[in-house]
Amino acid sequence: MSESTDNLPQPNLEAGAQPSLGDWHRQSEEAWALISRLTERVRKRDRRIALLETALARTALMHHVWTSHLERKLERSSASGTSAQPNLQGLSGGTRSAAPAADDSTGGVVVHLPHLTRTLEALFDVMREQWSDWDFDHPPKSSTVARAIDEKLGLKPQSNGEASRSAQTFAAALRPDSVNELDGRHR
Repeated sequence: MSESTDNLPQPNLEAGAQPSLGDWHRQSEEAWALISRLTERVRKRDRRIALLETALARTALMHHVWTSHLERKLERSSASGTSAQPNLQGLSGGTRSAAPAADDSTGGVVVHLPHLTRTLEALFDVMREQWSDWDFDHPPKSSTVARAIDEKLGLKPQSNGEASRSAQTFAAALRPDSVNELDGRHR
């Protein structure tokens, strides 16, 4: 990528002849052309370096943001009583893992699962968020729960603005039976 200056044309000098003014003028123009080309290459290289520095800064920033996000998630999971280190083999279906045990004050349930998928994990998170401390007289709306499921799973809402049908089905499955019986939704 470097341009050699060794190949500059030498004046056509015969033995003992002096270079003419025209030869010096042509050499001067060639030297200025070479300087211009090299200057432009240096500018382009400087721009590429600046772009690389920007990319590196963005990468470092994203690393910091992602690290902060994971630390907050870890703090939330340890504060809510879930396992701080998920069983990765359980996520892939390799071994048996247990759902995190809820403490006795929350009245939670312990469930043993053969594996845990990302979808199930997201549904459990929404269930915990929406139904852990709900008021018996004012339970969470199904549409609110369905929208939270859409957000967690990255599902698109329907064209009319309602939550996706999948999220509505999941929200109905998460709804406690006692609430369904009170408002006549049991089947």
